[in-house]
Amino acid sequence: MIKHDILILGGGASGVFLALLLADCGKDVAILEGKDRILKKLLTTGNGRCNITNAQVMENIPDRYTSANKDYRFSPLEIFPLEDTLGYFQSLGLSFTTLEEGKMYPLSLQSSSVVDLLRLALEERQVPVYLQEKVQSIVKKDQFLVTTSTERYSANTVVVATGGMAAPGTGSDGSMLKLLKGLGHRIIKPEPALVQLKLESPLLRGLSGVKIQGEATLSLEGQPLRKEAGELLFTDYGISGPPILQLSRFLHPHLEEHKKLTVTLDLFPDFSAEEMKAMVLDQVATFSYRTAMDTFRSILPNKLIPLILKEAGIERPSTVTGEVPPARFLALASLLKAWTFPVTGTQGFNMAQGTYGGVDTLDVKETLESRKIPGLYFTGEVLDVLGACGGFNLQWAWSTAGTVMKALTRS
Repeated sequence: MIKHDILILGGGASGVFLALLLADCGKDVAILEGKDRILKKLLTTGNGRCNITNAQVMENIPDRYTSANKDYRFSPLEIFPLEDTLGYFQSLGLSFTTLEEGKMYPLSLQSSSVVDLLRLALEERQVPVYLQEKVQSIVKKDQFLVTTSTERYSANTVVVATGGMAAPGTGSDGSMLKLLKGLGHRIIKPEPALVQLKLESPLLRGLSGVKIQGEATLSLEGQPLRKEAGELLFTDYGISGPPILQLSRFLHPHLEEHKKLTVTLDLFPDFSAEEMKAMVLDQVATFSYRTAMDTFRSILPNKLIPLILKEAGIERPSTVTGEVPPARFLALASLLKAWTFPVTGTQGFNMAQGTYGGVDTLDVKETLESRKIPGLYFTGEVLDVLGACGGFNLQWAWSTAGTVMKALTRS
């Protein structure tokens, strides 16, 4: 049997960060990782650039983070705030650059820089890392007994840092949530989040690959929930792009309850409805001798034109514009400002960047210690907390690790 004072389950961002913080405090800490190497998911974040945090993370926290527990205060972000995170990474030798929307990256713009630096820091501190040790059971008696397929470990304190279920190939497959449920913890059902949406429309295959700048509004039973702006990408199953990933945070649990969810696209957010109508009618009046297809080439992607014309009741793009009833173009103007699609679901965890659900925060103290089992702590995505895209989920990983470090080193 291998013994350590503190055992961290999971060699992802929050687990490794916590191990370093504790090692710096002189603690006997070790990491158990189920895969063949640590920090696999961190290597893929920020499109390979590692969006390590966000300069705006402390602004309007309730808007940046969600949880099934509507009263949760996200206190780890205040206990170990952005300044503490940046200060610690700088002490390891990492420099930062801040790009659009406050997103912060390593100066190299390479995830490998962060991963290599964290691995080096573990080696310098001689923190034991046990690889390919997938946890099969956790038992608490006088101490914790953690069993894997090959070994048994004992510890006074266990920290669960195994992540949610997004990108399961990196190790976050949800198996730990089943063990925690067996230990008496309430688990909010995990669902894919920060993920592409599936829509209901016969036009989608024809739209696949079309990109356009616009706004997307998610509505529940006809009432707007959230609006996001940016590049929208149509796919053969629905829609993607940064605004859509952000909106996907707000689908659950409404999707599971089969409530009516829709996405409404505004393809010209800089124009009012009246201005849009005027522009369309001006195009029609000026180029009445052209086909409907040619009339709108200057304002819409070619691939989009025949499909949105059809949606407006203009079946043949080759029809001469002057021969089309004006009402059809008024319908087109309305669609350009408010094209609505029913939401039928999302892509799966393999495509998701985050997880909705996890360990119910009602079962966790402010220190992130379990209310069910003394000495058991949680960090990162295993908790039912989901941040927006843009570095907010990694900041949650760093802040929860820092919160547990402070709890375990308090004199």
